Amino acid sequence: MINNIFRLSLPILVCLWAVMPAPGASILIENASFEFPAIDPLLNPFGADPNVDNWTEIDIDTLGSQNTGVFANTEPNNVNFFGDHDHIFNADGNQMAFLGSEAGNAFEQDLSATYNVGCDYQLTFAVGTSFMFPPSTEEAIDYLELALYYRDGNEPMDIVSLLIPAMDPNQWLKDFSLYLPTVDPSDPWAGKTIGIAIRAAGSAGGFWDLDNVRLEEYISASLFIENASFESPVADPNAFQAMPTVDGWTEIDLDTLSSANTGVFPNTDPNSPDHIANADGSQLAFLGSQQGNEFKQDLKAHYRLGGVYRLRAGVAVSQRLPPSSVEPVDNLELALYYYDNNEPIDIVTETIPATGKSSTFLEDLCVYLPTVLPEDPWIDRPIGIGIRAAGQAGGFWDLDNVRLEEFYPVSLPVANASFELPVVDPEGYPASPIIDMWTELDLDVFAGANTGVFINTPAGSEDHMNNTHGSQLVFLGSQEGNGLEQDLSVSYQAGSTYRLTVGVGTSMRFPPSMTEPVDTLQLAFYYRDGNEPVDIVQEIVPATGLSSRNLRDFSVYLPPVKANDSWVDKPIGIAIRSVGAAGGYWDLDNVRLGRWFPSEDLLVANKE
Repeated sequence: MINNIFRLSLPILVCLWAVMPAPGASILIENASFEFPAIDPLLNPFGADPNVDNWTEIDIDTLGSQNTGVFANTEPNNVNFFGDHDHIFNADGNQMAFLGSEAGNAFEQDLSATYNVGCDYQLTFAVGTSFMFPPSTEEAIDYLELALYYRDGNEPMDIVSLLIPAMDPNQWLKDFSLYLPTVDPSDPWAGKTIGIAIRAAGSAGGFWDLDNVRLEEYISASLFIENASFESPVADPNAFQAMPTVDGWTEIDLDTLSSANTGVFPNTDPNSPDHIANADGSQLAFLGSQQGNEFKQDLKAHYRLGGVYRLRAGVAVSQRLPPSSVEPVDNLELALYYYDNNEPIDIVTETIPATGKSSTFLEDLCVYLPTVLPEDPWIDRPIGIGIRAAGQAGGFWDLDNVRLEEFYPVSLPVANASFELPVVDPEGYPASPIIDMWTELDLDVFAGANTGVFINTPAGSEDHMNNTHGSQLVFLGSQEGNGLEQDLSVSYQAGSTYRLTVGVGTSMRFPPSMTEPVDTLQLAFYYRDGNEPVDIVQEIVPATGLSSRNLRDFSVYLPPVKANDSWVDKPIGIAIRSVGAAGGYWDLDNVRLGRWFPSEDLLVANKE
C-alpha cells in the first residue's frame, strides 16, 4: 500500500481498499480474464494474438498492433529463452493480456452498468510483468495506470486513477485496487456509464501482464459512534483551553495523576495561525504521542456476515508540541478489534507516521476490514475501535470526525428510495400526502396526514436536515399502525445475506416521544404468504437521542437464507413502521438494500 502512488482527480483524500474477497458481487466486465480470442497452440505457435475481444485497444503500433493483445500461459514447468520459469501460477483461466509499456498504450471498456448514487466502487486488476521484456524498474521508472472514468459526450473523463510502479517479474500476479468513494447525486458521473481503463505510462521496450479484472459495487451504512467529533464535554472557550476528559470514549492515559495525555479542546478562531480549517464541529481531541495512550470505544453494532468495514479518523498534529517527525518517528495507529472473553484482539490495524502531517488541516487515516466470513471468530461480536499513540512522550496528535462505515457488496434496487417522488412544488405547500411506489399504511384515511413527502428546508434554517439524500424526505406519523411497505422486483436467494438500511431523524416541531413510553420505529424484512405479509426479522429503533438536524443510519439484518426457508425465491418485502403513540413524526430518507452472496463452497455448506 505504501509503495503505490495515487493520482486523484477528486479534491478529497481517498484510501486504498485492502484486497478482499467479495465473490458474487461483481459488475459484469466482458472478457474480464482475457480468454478471447482463444489461442489454439496448434495454429498459433507464437502463443499470442494482437487482438482482445470486447475491449477497446489503444495501440501506438498502428501497423502491427504489437502493444496490445492476449497470450497463453505457459506450462507449469516451462523454461523460457533466458532460463526463467515463466508460468504464472495464479492466472485466472488459460490466458492473459499483454500491454506495451510506452505511454499511450491502453485498454478501455465502457460497461453496461452505471454509477449508482449512494454506492462505492472498487476496481481491481491482477498485474505482473513480462519475464523477457519487463517494464523498467530503474529511472525513469515505468508505471501502469488504473482508472475509473465516465464519458462527457464522447470524451472519457477520469474520476479516480492509481499509478503502479514497475516491479520485477514474478510467477505470481499481484492485485492492485482503485477505490471510488460514495457517488453523490451532484457528481457529474452519477447515473453515467461506468468506464474502466488500464494504461501504460512509461517508455517503450517492456510489457505488462494483466488478468482477472474485477469491479465491485458496495452500498454503505454509517454505524453510530458516541461523541464521534469530540464535542462533549464542552470546553469553556473563556477558561483553560482544554479538558482532560472525553465523553463516550475509554481513555487510556499514561499520566495517571493529571490525565494530561487525553482530552478535548476548542478549535481556535479562524484567523488564528493554528486554526484547523476542516474540523467537524467546534472541538477536537488531543492524544499524547507516547505509546500506551489511547482512545477506544466498544460499539453497540456487531461485525455482520458479508460486511466490509472502513474506520476513518481525521488526524493532524499540534502546532506547538507536534509528535516527532524525525527518527525515531512517532506513529499513530487505527484499529478494529473484538473481544475474546474479556481480552481485546486486534483484527486489522493501520499506522501512519507523523512525517509531513499538518497542524491546520485534518487528513484521514483509514483502516479496512475485508469481508466478514462464517469462519471468522469476530462474526456477530461487538465492534471495537481504537486510536493509539505509538511513539515517544512530548508531542500531541489532534483528532476529529471518527467514522465507521459498513459496506455490503451488492446494491439491490428500491423504488423511490430517497422519496424524491412525487416532486413537491417549492412554491406551494411544502409537503404532499402521497409517496410514489410505496404502499402507505396511514391511520388517517381521510386526509392521509401520517405519511407523505416534504421538501427539506434551506441550508441555515433551524430545521434543515444536513445529511439528506436529495431534496426531499418522508414523514411518518408516530402512532402504531402507520407505515410504509414495498414489495421488490427481486427475490430472496438461498445463501444470501441481506441488510436494509434507513436514514432516521425526527421532526423538530413534533418529534416522537423520547420519554416513557418511548416511541419506536420498526424496520422489517417480510415475504407474502398469499397476500399476507409475514415478517422474517425486525429491528426496533427508539426515538431517544435522535436528531432533527442529522439523519442516523439504522439497519436490520437477515441471516443467510436457507434452501428450505419458506421465503426462499419469494419477492423481498421491506417495511418501515411506527410503534408508538399519536402526536409525533419521524423523518426518513435514503433507503438502501444490500446483499452478500457467498462463494459456491459456502453455498453448498449452507444447503447441507
